[in-house]
Amino acid sequence: MGAAIVEFAIVANVMILIVFICIEFTRLNMMRNLTQDAAYFAARTAMVPGGTEADAITEANRVLGIMNTQNATITVNDGGGLTTDSREIHVTVSVPISDNALFVPMFTGDKTLEATASMRTERYDGFYNGTE
Repeated sequence: MGAAIVEFAIVANVMILIVFICIEFTRLNMMRNLTQDAAYFAARTAMVPGGTEADAITEANRVLGIMNTQNATITVNDGGGLTTDSREIHVTVSVPISDNALFVPMFTGDKTLEATASMRTERYDGFYNGTE
């Protein structure tokens, strides 16, 4: 009986630590996927005629809100914004892991998840005049 208690006391600590590590890394994987989705959906939202940088940021924050992501940084076209003449859109989403870790961020440190989505816009280019 005493040997079983001692074995449990030694093994239980390791098993609990492994369970917490598995939960944390599963959450990090979900956060990585959500970061990629946020960049993609933000770019899709702003690529249409009339889409703005604010629309992209709002959509990225909406997607990131699914997991209550905190302190994410969203940039559109490397901070250059989006105009009616923009031919491409690049949305970058950065999420600091330490601010979003479920447990103490001892496993990940101060790493950042980052995802970028690039798409061509659907801006109006004028009528085809036959000379081009």
